[in-house]
Amino acid sequence: MYWLQPPPHLRRAAAALLIVGAFLWDLRGPASVPHPFVARPISRGSAITADDVEWRSITAGALPAPDLEGAVAAVDLTAGDPLIPAVLSGGVSVPDGWWAVSLDAGRHATPGLEVLLVVVDPPVTTTGIVIEAQRGDRLSLDYRPALVAVPGDVAAVVAAADHAGLLVTAVRP
Repeated sequence: MYWLQPPPHLRRAAAALLIVGAFLWDLRGPASVPHPFVARPISRGSAITADDVEWRSITAGALPAPDLEGAVAAVDLTAGDPLIPAVLSGGVSVPDGWWAVSLDAGRHATPGLEVLLVVVDPPVTTTGIVIEAQRGDRLSLDYRPALVAVPGDVAAVVAAADHAGLLVTAVRP
């Protein structure tokens, strides 16, 4: 007997609440998180500093989060590029017992690269590890020499030879 059943008021109220809840859920929008972007151009091999980073809000999960602690640019970056793990490399540290020396290593020496250092007088040959890449060249206003780690027993000789112009740096192609 169809006409003797109770009216479906509870089912209609539950359906209306479900529709209103779904509508409110949809209105809240997607979750957003802050993500780092490049604030100014960064050349390959340069360390990423707080001044180089601009934080923007993006949808959660749209881009992977990078680790900016000691990060170095693996490629040339322009302003507005997102910082993701693929364009960054970890920093290189100075091994124990080695010293970091500022010298002209060439523009193609990137952090982590092993370079051959040849001192002309007195004749000394040693290897070094590029810690921070060189920026610009000696004729530009933005010139900064590379930071190269060398063994502690030859650090003074290498620094003096570089200052006197008696140091040749060889970078493997």
